[in-house]
Amino acid sequence: MRPSARLRICGALIVGGVFLAACSSSSSTTSTPPTGGAIPPATSTATTPPPSSSGGDTSSTVEGKWNGSWQANGGAGGGNFSVTFTQTGASLDGTLSIDVSCLNGAKVTGKVTGNSIEFGSVQGQCSVDYKGTINGDQMSGTYGLGAGTAGTWKASKA
Repeated sequence: MRPSARLRICGALIVGGVFLAACSSSSSTTSTPPTGGAIPPATSTATTPPPSSSGGDTSSTVEGKWNGSWQANGGAGGGNFSVTFTQTGASLDGTLSIDVSCLNGAKVTGKVTGNSIEFGSVQGQCSVDYKGTINGDQMSGTYGLGAGTAGTWKASKA
């Protein structure tokens, strides 16, 4: 350490939900490192939530009915849909109700990983694949009809 180097020590404390920080500076004229090596990390009084009873599965829960809307790229149309999910771990099953006759009533399969969702339906010659992000009781993303992205969608928990 150079003789003119400054040592800066910062500490943090959470008191009554308010984050407090304090820093101090001092000049050091010695080139000897402090005893004990590195400065120990600050401790926190916050508690860690208990582990999930699902064995560490941190996937979002989407079980139930969701109402949404879809919009084709380039403003080429849009409409409404609802999907009712049954969830087992990260796996999804369900039924799609949509204002597209060849997909209305189609069975849905998919998966949830963290806050990401992927699900799709195939009925006869029609198929649709949804990919998106879950944020509480809202989800949104893109959908495709075969290859490529055909538009966007969003849904809210009913």
